[in-house]
Amino acid sequence: MDILHYSFLDRYGLITTFEEQNHILSYLHPENPYKSLIVCYKVGVGKTYASALLAHIYLVEGFSVLYLSNSLNSIATFKQEYKKALMDSRVKSLIHNIDFMTFTKIFNNGCKDKYGLIIIDEVHNLRENANRYNKIKSILKYLKYPKILIMTATPMIDDTNELDSIIKLSGEENPKILFSKKSNDNDINIKYIGNKINGETLYTSVMKGIQLENYKKSLLSNNNYVYTNTRQSSISSSSYYDPNIPLKEQSSKIYRFMQELDYKSTTVVFCFYVKRGIDFLVSVLNHYGYKPWNINSKGKTYAVIDGNSTSSYTEEVLKAFNSIANYNGSIINILIGSSVLSESVTLFRVKHLHILSPFWNYGQIEQSIGRATRYGSHYGSKNNELNIYLHAACENDYLEGKDIDMWKISHEKKNKINERLKQEMDTHKINVTDHPNFIYPEPDDKLIFRVGNTIWDLTNCFDHNVFKISWCNISYENVVGYNLDKKIKIIGSKPNGLKINFPLPNGYTIWRSCIDDKLRISYISNIKKKYNKRGKIFSNMNFNEIKIISKDLGCLPNSKEIINTLKSQNRYFDKQIEYDI
Repeated sequence: MDILHYSFLDRYGLITTFEEQNHILSYLHPENPYKSLIVCYKVGVGKTYASALLAHIYLVEGFSVLYLSNSLNSIATFKQEYKKALMDSRVKSLIHNIDFMTFTKIFNNGCKDKYGLIIIDEVHNLRENANRYNKIKSILKYLKYPKILIMTATPMIDDTNELDSIIKLSGEENPKILFSKKSNDNDINIKYIGNKINGETLYTSVMKGIQLENYKKSLLSNNNYVYTNTRQSSISSSSYYDPNIPLKEQSSKIYRFMQELDYKSTTVVFCFYVKRGIDFLVSVLNHYGYKPWNINSKGKTYAVIDGNSTSSYTEEVLKAFNSIANYNGSIINILIGSSVLSESVTLFRVKHLHILSPFWNYGQIEQSIGRATRYGSHYGSKNNELNIYLHAACENDYLEGKDIDMWKISHEKKNKINERLKQEMDTHKINVTDHPNFIYPEPDDKLIFRVGNTIWDLTNCFDHNVFKISWCNISYENVVGYNLDKKIKIIGSKPNGLKINFPLPNGYTIWRSCIDDKLRISYISNIKKKYNKRGKIFSNMNFNEIKIISKDLGCLPNSKEIINTLKSQNRYFDKQIEYDI
């Protein structure tokens, strides 16, 4: 598969960050003859962002766009990514020319034959043996002109044949398929907690007391083939915690969870059963002093997102949980989610992630884990650590039980799916031909620097107005990087390998402006919460000012002593931009 990387993006004012995003835009561009593309990138690589950029390209070229997905959450996420993409690129929104439909809505109502591009997101939610799949496939078949972009992070969940059903939706016998080149979680230190059992690292617990009794009864009852009652019994004995019975006899999983719980870090819990899962856990947390989160709450808090959560509440919770101020769980300590939280959501700086209920397939588990392992999801966290707990309740010390059986089956399916994925990846290898007109500025070591294979241009990041230089503001959204190996632009990212010096809080700082190359002195008072001196040119200081500063610093009243004193305090920067060695 050959992909030509060329500079057509400049025509639209669009900028991408990852090479994988450029593959999507290059291959399915309106001027290219290809009809469809299937994208199977891992969670967090930027599928939705790239699809939003592609949608905008079609809109600019005069086409209408249809976006299809399984849930309203996915639609909301796409709208956010479209808004972000245009904000990054500073171009005008055309979102009013995009129609949004869920799979259920198009199944019930069909759609008009007017689209130049149809985006099918989270396509793994369409199964070939379901009526919804066949109806949507038929609708797509009779549309005359649209190009089709199909996206999923988990093309196969239960069976390797599921990829074939996705291929059929494209309308082509041999459509092109894109896979991630590598995992997106390189920057995250992921550790699975527990013991290796049947190829999977599981966090086991042994059921006792009333929970074990109920579990055994469910095994003997007229249960269906998926052991629904037994699986719920593996989580807890009832819907609510009874403080008169030891917790470890009501739920071995929740007992171990509470033992590991750290109220000084962020914890996410996925449980796909509500009453004997989420409701029971909430009642335990309430008993031990945790409170449901609200905007005014303080101390140990939790929040729940499930099928009953409104979109506005979900948005508020995610905003609070993902805020940088919540890096240590001080706002929302524990976020509990059902299956609705496992798709189209990004969770930032998660320290502990618990999966309470195993699945017969690993796709649902991967989707859940993927919420917390997206690219950049751990920026701002200490050590970029993520501990994952795959819970399994056992009948006895010999590690037997339905949870163990389910994890084993899930692991076996995962291995078969990975084998098929490897075959497909070998078949659909990508050869990238770079366009020769990749233009980048020459480094000057003043505002343009080369670090490794990347050139960083900070020209438009600082105020050039002579009256504003002293404020020492920087706009990181105006940083432009040029990756010389991949021949792509990077915008709005903090430049790796460079250190930008600022006036330090709670005292004096001398710094040299990168704009006018003049030495300036600033003073920031933490008490007054504002600048007392905003970068006055140091050589323009009068004798009275020098006397005041010298007195504050406890040094002799002259410029040289002031500089030497601040140097000794590491508050003197002869360069505003330095290589971060």
